[in-house]
Amino acid sequence: MKPLVVLRQVYKSFHHLPVLEGISCQVEAGEVVSLVGPSGCGKSTLLRLMCGVESPDRGAVERRFQRVGFVFQEARLLPWLTALDNVGLVLLGSMPLREEREAHARRLLADVGLEGFEGYHPAQLSGGMRQRVAIARALAVAPDFLLLDEPFAGLDFALRLRMLDFLRHLLADDGRTAVYVTHDVREALALGDRMVLLSSRPARIQQVFDLRDKPKDGWRLGPELRQIETEVMMALLAD
Repeated sequence: MKPLVVLRQVYKSFHHLPVLEGISCQVEAGEVVSLVGPSGCGKSTLLRLMCGVESPDRGAVERRFQRVGFVFQEARLLPWLTALDNVGLVLLGSMPLREEREAHARRLLADVGLEGFEGYHPAQLSGGMRQRVAIARALAVAPDFLLLDEPFAGLDFALRLRMLDFLRHLLADDGRTAVYVTHDVREALALGDRMVLLSSRPARIQQVFDLRDKPKDGWRLGPELRQIETEVMMALLAD
């Protein structure tokens, strides 16, 4: 498959603080890449470089996609708009007719399990429901490339599991290209086709794990994946 994003020897600093050091990787069309590493190592910065919000100090980033969707740790919904209008807002430039925007937004909200909640405002929705609206909004532009920056980190454990299961099925059904940032190694293993392990800042790629041929049964990990989980956790502790 063709890579949608290629990074070659990328370096990035902020106010003379080195954040990324010599990052070379790529994301192929149709795959989900999980990105793990210590807190503050530059995972979010790497996402911003991938989508073009940030530019590298040195090195090159090749982007071979047209539309990108971004889901943040917080839903970032406008509180005075309904769920329907929050999703429809990103369609103003491409769908000038309100009826067309609303029909498309309704379909997306149904896809994420929120049919019947179109007229609710963010304050009337649970944390998981707000994140579903945020995912629907990211999908509204039909992105070639979906970036998820710890989107469920603020949810309680049980809700987080349900949301991750929902996302796992959504990505598999659509065959989307995505990069998912998380601190949770098991999440990364369950969601990803590949997992990239970053070192502490300035981040380097310590290891890339190919998970495509490893058997997965929801959140139950087979012996191979459990071994990888142990290796990654030991690496994080030692870093």
